[in-house]
Amino acid sequence: MGRTTTTTSAPEAYRDDPDAVSMHTTPDDYNYDDAPEITGLPPSYTDSESAILPPMPIHHIQPPPTVIDHNKGFEMSGGKVIVGNTQTIMDARYDNDPQYLEDGIRQFAHERPIPYAYIMGTHRETVRRGDKKETKTVTDFRVVISMQSCLWTNFNAADTRSLNLQTVENGEKAFRGTFMKKRAPGYKRDLEVGNPKPELKEWCHLYCASPARLRIFRLSREITGFDETFLKGRLEGLIRSTNYRGHIDVQFPVAHKDVDIYTTNRINEWRLKKWVCWIFYLTFLWIFTWPYLFFATKRYSVVKAQWPFSTTDANGNKKYTTISEEQWFEKWHVGIKRLVLDRFQGETDEQALLGVIARPEDPPMPGTVRTGHAGVDNAVGLLSQGFQVASALTRGGVGNLANGLQGGWGYDT
Repeated sequence: MGRTTTTTSAPEAYRDDPDAVSMHTTPDDYNYDDAPEITGLPPSYTDSESAILPPMPIHHIQPPPTVIDHNKGFEMSGGKVIVGNTQTIMDARYDNDPQYLEDGIRQFAHERPIPYAYIMGTHRETVRRGDKKETKTVTDFRVVISMQSCLWTNFNAADTRSLNLQTVENGEKAFRGTFMKKRAPGYKRDLEVGNPKPELKEWCHLYCASPARLRIFRLSREITGFDETFLKGRLEGLIRSTNYRGHIDVQFPVAHKDVDIYTTNRINEWRLKKWVCWIFYLTFLWIFTWPYLFFATKRYSVVKAQWPFSTTDANGNKKYTTISEEQWFEKWHVGIKRLVLDRFQGETDEQALLGVIARPEDPPMPGTVRTGHAGVDNAVGLLSQGFQVASALTRGGVGNLANGLQGGWGYDT
């Protein structure tokens, strides 16, 4: 199949008509007069200077990210907190210009993701409504802290030298212009025989050369060298030290983790509009459209921008970009503990945490009274515990009675 050649008539001469030429681009098919009228005057300085100026660099504009207000509430999916992971871009030039696509991906990779420390405590309350019992989940506290500054080299936001842009290995399962994850042709788990892995330039050419109308090129921003297990254990121990008896959930979600570049067409425009998706959900048309989109969309998830929390040298020694997990905990644990005791719910920044740490003392445990007189405080505490035991006996159950006797706060009822 050869390319069809269309014969067109000779273009008409250029006319100084403001409606004939776009203000942004100049058509290539106009005839220009190469012999302008000679006036005897030298060319203007402005014209001569503009002729030697270098071309302006192209700025790939990423759409404004979806900013979630953690102070208004939260959403969860599959037990994970939703913080706005994916940004979507649609630009017709990315569809068929591999150099433009490569430049855009490199520029987007230099925009840091936002890792969060998401600390939440909940308990279940059982209430009786007539002959039935209903159980609901109550959120006792929810502390959200951005850890993005930990990705800055020596806390310098302008330094991006630590960024590492990688493509997937041939033996790694990934979307390689397919609807399912697969390894490179000729590669199996431990046996790799074939060509070297494609780099970013080659993947961009493969993406732009694909004949598929529905394509998605994903850039993933990853946080590497971060010990979630260690920091999670320290935070859980800190919260238990407040005599909290509820359920603790510590997560480290990452916002703006993925950038998806969609090909420009009507189908992709519709699939990115929420109101269109809701129409398909409510009318059950998704039963027919989802299989089509699943099999027809060719996905490329082959590029990762690695932002290190820490790196390990050849001798196994760790080098942290800014501070270690232990140093981060020691710096903020007092403020986190006090916010938990305050039953705080929302996002706090480092400046606000410093203000909380500057308080003279910790707030009292929820459910207790602090009058400044030891005798009164003890009497009120005993009375409060008596009410808790009586309430536990009223609700029934050995577990409720044990919770009432052991004291504390935030336990299931």
